[in-house]
Amino acid sequence: MRLVGWPPPGAIVNAPDNTASVEPRGVVRRALRSLGFPPFRYFWASNFIVAMGLMVQFTARAWLVVQLTDSALVLGAVEASWAVTFALGSIPMGLVADRFNRRTLLLIDNVVAVLVALTLGVLVVTDLVAVWHVFAASLVAGLLGAVRFPASQAMTGRLVPEHLFMNATSLNTASHSVPSVVGPALGGLLVGGVGVGVVYFATSGAHLAAAVMLFVGVAASFGSIARDDARSVTSDLRDAIAYLRADAHLLRLTAVIVMPFVLGSSYTLLLALFVEQELGGGAAMFGFLSASLGAGGVIGAMVIAAAGQSRQIAYLMFLGIVGVGAAALIYGFSHWLPLTALALMVGGAAQSALFVAYETFLLLRVPDEMRGRIMGLTFTIFALFPVGAIFAGALADLVGLRAVAILEGGVVLVLALFAWRFALRHVAGATAAEAPGQAEAI
Repeated sequence: MRLVGWPPPGAIVNAPDNTASVEPRGVVRRALRSLGFPPFRYFWASNFIVAMGLMVQFTARAWLVVQLTDSALVLGAVEASWAVTFALGSIPMGLVADRFNRRTLLLIDNVVAVLVALTLGVLVVTDLVAVWHVFAASLVAGLLGAVRFPASQAMTGRLVPEHLFMNATSLNTASHSVPSVVGPALGGLLVGGVGVGVVYFATSGAHLAAAVMLFVGVAASFGSIARDDARSVTSDLRDAIAYLRADAHLLRLTAVIVMPFVLGSSYTLLLALFVEQELGGGAAMFGFLSASLGAGGVIGAMVIAAAGQSRQIAYLMFLGIVGVGAAALIYGFSHWLPLTALALMVGGAAQSALFVAYETFLLLRVPDEMRGRIMGLTFTIFALFPVGAIFAGALADLVGLRAVAILEGGVVLVLALFAWRFALRHVAGATAAEAPGQAEAI
């Protein structure tokens, strides 16, 4: 089924629910139904190209740092620099996403990424590259991510009708999960085949292609925001914080989602050490298990895309938390490679369920003119994910890697009960009461 004419020419508002057509038959068609809207299709393709380019570039960057320094400390510092600028930039860039056309911001983001990748490529092929160049590029990449994520996620709500928010968010998640599986392997092949410099040139081309896709397929009106331009930046930030504090359900879900990501998933960031010390494997096993985690994310996102409903948000989050905890426990106890891979797949699927449910709730709950700020605030929380690895690593030195995973899994399963008792069951009731007709639309 092809859905056309969405929205009417010049429209800059969200889709009304009454635009929903008869649901397509078949699991695949149902999972991909948001792609029936041409603007979202181009938007999704642009995001996919960017994500694939970034994953390839992450591999090239890591290899370049190793060649330049052969230092694990420097490699970790370069990777951390990306996370730091992403975390620090998410709130101010969320404010920017509510003050300027979001499509324009994404176009600028891609153009800057093209220039950064081209510059590094030239420095590499001319043998002028130094480690500080890589640091600088990583800092800029983190800032570009801080622009991209709030603007992109906030804009999703303008490209499909409201009853497809969960489906569109699931497809967006898949557009990042698939590159997380394929990108590192592709990056390794390209680095070995054509060299780091050429890989940087290729990723600059990917960002250029993504910009062209966005420019051609998504009208500028989809990025427009109706707002009072006379308000100051500080007023905008105060409004966002006040909104978050005043919305009890949103505040509860934001608190809930921190637990499994920061307290229950940091063991996955220590996977390379686990492979070497506990499983006696090497790079091939590490790549296989990393791909298993990403594959789980893809599977989780696509299952929700096919069958998820907005009224299920609280239940999906509860199952996601339980899945994260159970996966950590199985991972910690497993001495069999296939079972370890299965545990990581379950963990990846559970993380996808959590993220999709939370992002859908934000799109449904937060007014369009405030989505950039709220998502900037919440993405800052997601940026805390690597912080858990610091404590997990320190604890692993004392009690071992397996004990850390088992401890994280047990803590998350206990917290899942508290999350349901004090937060999720209230959200489940509110979802049913506030949107009684939505289930039929979905």
